[in-house]
Amino acid sequence: MSAPYTLIVNSSDNYSDCWSPFFTLLDRYWPDLDARVILNTERAVFTLPSTHPVESSRVQEDSERRLTWSECLLRCLDLVETPVVLYMQEDYFLEERVDHETITAFVRRMIADPRIRHLGLTAFGSRGAFERTDDEQLWKVDRKAPYRISLQAALWRTDAMRSYLRPEENGWMFEIYGTRRAWRCDELFLTVNRDLERIRRVLPYSMAGIVKGRWWQTMPALFVREGIPMDFSRRGFFVPRSAFLEKLRTMGKLLENPGRFIRGILGR
Repeated sequence: MSAPYTLIVNSSDNYSDCWSPFFTLLDRYWPDLDARVILNTERAVFTLPSTHPVESSRVQEDSERRLTWSECLLRCLDLVETPVVLYMQEDYFLEERVDHETITAFVRRMIADPRIRHLGLTAFGSRGAFERTDDEQLWKVDRKAPYRISLQAALWRTDAMRSYLRPEENGWMFEIYGTRRAWRCDELFLTVNRDLERIRRVLPYSMAGIVKGRWWQTMPALFVREGIPMDFSRRGFFVPRSAFLEKLRTMGKLLENPGRFIRGILGR
């Protein structure tokens, strides 16, 4: 019997070079995964061998114009039949054994308590503030926490993720504007206990394998350790830039559409 949640690996066809290493490491470090697995693609199909059956969503197939990031994810959610989804991205390369029992227990808790809308599985998501709960493993995310909406790995109520998405937004807009929307909603967002996470990670991966389309510096060492071949010259490596300049660049991008910016800041 399948698990009562669906693993969505959100991607696009431009990142197909990540799929083989992602699923190689998924097989290696999560052998007891029993959930349905959907790789969110535009038109491509994942055809490489995998222990876990992988469905390619091909959400772009019947559309003439290119769909936005949010439209692709919304169409993928249309394929989900479970009340909970586990959201990951194609560059969340597992580094150690996944704590399957803990994730399964978290899913059961979410199903038993529909008030829980989101449950972050890593220390990379919201920055807090946090409050302790009656479960030692879980903290409550403050309603006004920065990055209350995060695209790091998390369990979501399927309808909750859908409610925060807007068709015209890309991924980083979803985090920025979605957080504003979440500030206006008194919904229960949880995350793993960050103190315990330092001792044992539930879903162990580095924050991102690719940043702005280029490889993060630590990825070659991981792939060599795991015996995974990769031509890193195709993308090159990300060179960190000034945080201040990055904020200016982000603000400039947001202001390219003033109407959407105003709606987003207002949490609409």
